[in-house]
Amino acid sequence: MKRWSNKTITLVITIILLIVNSALLFSYYNFYLSDQMANDLASAKNKNHESIYIIAKSVEGKTIEEALDLIKLYVDNSGGYITIKDTNGKVIYQNKKDISKLFSSTTFIDIDGLNYELTYSKITTTPGIKLIRNFMLYEIIIVSSVVIIVFFISSKKIINPMEIITKDINAYRFGKRPFKRKMPKNMEQIQNAFVDMVDSLELEKETQNQIIASISHDIKTPLTSVIGYADRLRTSNLSEEKKEKYIEKIYSKAMEMKGILEEFDDYQSCNIKDTLKLQNIIIKEICEFIKKDYEDELLDKKIVLKINSNCDNKKVSVDIVKLKRVLGNIINNSVTHFKGKDGIINVDITGRGNLIRFEVADNGGGVPTESDLKRIFEPLYTSDPSRRISGLGLSICKQIISSLDGRIYAKNNSIGGLSIIFVLPKV
Repeated sequence: MKRWSNKTITLVITIILLIVNSALLFSYYNFYLSDQMANDLASAKNKNHESIYIIAKSVEGKTIEEALDLIKLYVDNSGGYITIKDTNGKVIYQNKKDISKLFSSTTFIDIDGLNYELTYSKITTTPGIKLIRNFMLYEIIIVSSVVIIVFFISSKKIINPMEIITKDINAYRFGKRPFKRKMPKNMEQIQNAFVDMVDSLELEKETQNQIIASISHDIKTPLTSVIGYADRLRTSNLSEEKKEKYIEKIYSKAMEMKGILEEFDDYQSCNIKDTLKLQNIIIKEICEFIKKDYEDELLDKKIVLKINSNCDNKKVSVDIVKLKRVLGNIINNSVTHFKGKDGIINVDITGRGNLIRFEVADNGGGVPTESDLKRIFEPLYTSDPSRRISGLGLSICKQIISSLDGRIYAKNNSIGGLSIIFVLPKV
């Protein structure tokens, strides 16, 4: 069953609260406010009737002057609005203007044998004002309840998780790594993504530190030799033959350091996919440049190179310079493991569906353990105990093949050595 998102849940809760609020307001009006308004109106009218009856009785049979004095006294004590008119409609007394004709009471009184119209009203709190006051109080209670509920939900679903994530971010600035937590779904995704990012950054930082330490180690040995030979040239009386020998040694060690630094530069740049200069190359051309670049050199080292292909006319989209670097790194890696014995390097290229498979196999002894085999493409990994290489060659190969949308892996083969296999999409 598909779970609802927090946004959907919040929308549903809001709609439900609005419906409940509307229903409560409707019920409140129908079952309380309407009756209360009617009661207030009836009460106001009854009070007016009582007051006007008292006034009429008190002024009955009095002179106009006595009646007005009694009315003024009543108003001073009890308040209210009074208007007295004669039979012609002329106002003979009015204490102040009536503000509400709706709640006024009118009767006729006899003063000095003449009829007068007496109007009286007294409203302490009008039903309309009371309605507004009750309505506002009711809405304050409802809105406050909704705000409390929403705050509780948002605190649990959003605010508290965001505070935890912010705390983890600030803690990471001081070296404390975050960890994955159980949270509401969306917040958990953010937290876990942050943890994964930190793990990647820490792994990259560790790799960079290892690379720097490795390069420092690999450069230190030839650099020591360069300093030693240069010091001899500077401080000793040497024959021309010795000088030439030392200069040649210095040049050789300097080129060795240059090679290490170039390999490091390649490692940094090979992962940048935007730098690729792709072109469609047929497999036959790839076989030809492998043979041209490596056959004679390998024969001099008593290594036999065999190239086989069953898809000469198929094409792959590659950066030819980087593909040559991949093949060169793999072949050179094989050469370092023959240790003087006659070697064989087989390059087999086969087409399989929409893929072209390259396998470079040697008989150099392979990789001794499964754990080493799994680590063979890691930066700085090397099975060379003398550590004369920096261990970036196969890692560079992996970066290049990945940038070409391919994959690369290794396995021990049946001819007694290691096979490096990479697969590229066919054009």
